[in-house]
Amino acid sequence: MVLNLDVPFDTIAERVSKRWIHAESGRTYNLDFNPPNIEGKDDMTGQDLVQREDDKPESVKKRLELYSEMTKPLLDFYSDQDKVVSFSGTETNVIWPRVQKYLEEKTGI
Repeated sequence: MVLNLDVPFDTIAERVSKRWIHAESGRTYNLDFNPPNIEGKDDMTGQDLVQREDDKPESVKKRLELYSEMTKPLLDFYSDQDKVVSFSGTETNVIWPRVQKYLEEKTGI
């Protein structure tokens, strides 16, 4: 069984590009749903937040293109065997309950 989380690349790119971190501690912020109290500053130390190179929009786009290239053959292979179950959406709190329900039904746990 293959679970495919089908989230539009634009949604992923937007979320990741809004992620900022406190380099020393690894604390993570998101400008939309977990912003720092003071823009650009870590809540605990007041130090500057940074954006990782691989979270910048151009890097995310390249990563997603590579991901697509690498996973498409696998999805095609398992789809041909009717082993792919896809869950589409743009929000974790919408997709996860559907995945969890599916897994509970399949495993009985």
